[in-house]
Amino acid sequence: GKWGYIDKSGKEDIPFKYDDAWKFSEGLAMVKLDVKWGYIDKSGNEVIPIKYDWAGPFSDGLAKVKLNGKYGYIDKTGKEVIPIKYDDAWDFRDGKATVCLNGKNGYIDKQGNFTPW
Repeated sequence: GKWGYIDKSGKEDIPFKYDDAWKFSEGLAMVKLDVKWGYIDKSGNEVIPIKYDWAGPFSDGLAKVKLNGKYGYIDKTGKEVIPIKYDDAWDFRDGKATVCLNGKNGYIDKQGNFTPW
């Protein structure tokens, strides 16, 4: 009932200890322990604390995370680069991400500048 990672020969590479685990994106994988999510590297080291209510894959160098019902974005060091304040959010593509804030949809750039639709 636990998730982990195997190498190409089928040998356990990262222990099967997670309640959920996703594929690696940009060198990091989202993993879940109990009800919280964080990120590990390909050696199995926890590089971003397992503290989020939800976490998404890295795209364009940023990952969408959810905490206390709101979404924001972190970089690969775990630094919050765009505040966790959005009602909904999607992954970055080509330097922009779709977000919803206070019922208004639009795009943000990697600095968090909002452009309504």
